Amino acid sequence: MKIEDEKFLEENLTRINKALFQTLPKKDFSKVTEAIHYSVMNGGKRIRPQIILILSEILKVDISNENVDLIAAAGELIHCYSLIHDDLPAMDDDDYRRGQLSCHKKFDEATAILTGDAIQPLSLEVLTSIEDPNLSDKTKLEIINLFARACGPEGMVEGQNRDILSENKKLTEEELDQIHYLKTGKLIEACVLCVCLIKKNIDETLIEKLIEFSNKFGLAFQIRDDILDEIGDENKIGKPTKSDIKNNKSTYPSIMGIEKSQRKAQLLIDESLEILYELPFDTSKLEFLCQLVINRKS
Repeated sequence: MKIEDEKFLEENLTRINKALFQTLPKKDFSKVTEAIHYSVMNGGKRIRPQIILILSEILKVDISNENVDLIAAAGELIHCYSLIHDDLPAMDDDDYRRGQLSCHKKFDEATAILTGDAIQPLSLEVLTSIEDPNLSDKTKLEIINLFARACGPEGMVEGQNRDILSENKKLTEEELDQIHYLKTGKLIEACVLCVCLIKKNIDETLIEKLIEFSNKFGLAFQIRDDILDEIGDENKIGKPTKSDIKNNKSTYPSIMGIEKSQRKAQLLIDESLEILYELPFDTSKLEFLCQLVINRKS
C-alpha cells in the first residue's frame, strides 16, 4: 500500500503529544517544571516515538495503544533531555531550538541543567508506571535497560563526549559514523528494540533486520542534519545554521563535501528501504518516514 500524505503522522503526533503532556508534572509547581513543559511541548518532528507507534502497528503488538503511546513518550523524553544539555554553552552553545529560545536562554543555565536532569529519570518513571496484562515486569525492566543504555556511558553520553573531544580535529568517516551511532543511532535502535520486546514470539532474524534498518535510518537522519546545518534555511530549521562550523566540528559535509554527503544519505535510505521491502508486512508507513527524512528541510 502506497502512502500519499502525512495524515497518519499527524494522527500519531496527536497521540504522542497527549501522552507526553500526561507524563509531565504540574506546570505551576516550580521554575523547573515550567522549563520542563517549555522544552518538551515545543514541537519537533517526534521521529523516535513515530517509529515506535508505526512499528507497533506493523507488528500488531500485544499491549494497548495507550501503553504503546507511553513507551513512545518515554523515548521522546530521553531525546528532549539530551537536546537541553546539547544546547548548553559548555556543549554546542546553541541559543535556539525549534524556533524558540533554548532552555538556558529562556530561563538560565542552572535551570536548564536541572530540567534535563529531571526529564531523564521522568522517562524511566513513565515506563515503571505502565500497567498492562500483556506486559510483564521482566519486559518492563528490559525496556528500561534498553533506554538507560542508549543514553548512558556507552550511548548518548559517550557520543557527546567524543563529539566535544573532536572539536578542532579532522575525523575519519568511520570515526564520525561511530560518534553519530552513539549520539543518535543508539536511541533510535532502542526505540525499535523496545517494540520487539512487546511483541511475543518475534523471530530473531526479523529483530536483526530491524536493527540493521534502524542503524542505517539513524545515520541517514544525522547526515541530513549535518547538510541542513550548512545549507538549510534558518527559518525552517528553527535555529541558526553553520553552528558546527562555528564550533570547528567534523561533519559529513566538512570531510566529504555536500554532494558526497547527500549521496551517502540517499544510499543509506535506499538500503533502509530494501530491508523494509523484504519484510513480510505492510511497511509503507516506515517507507514514507524514510522519504520524509531524506527530503526534509528542517
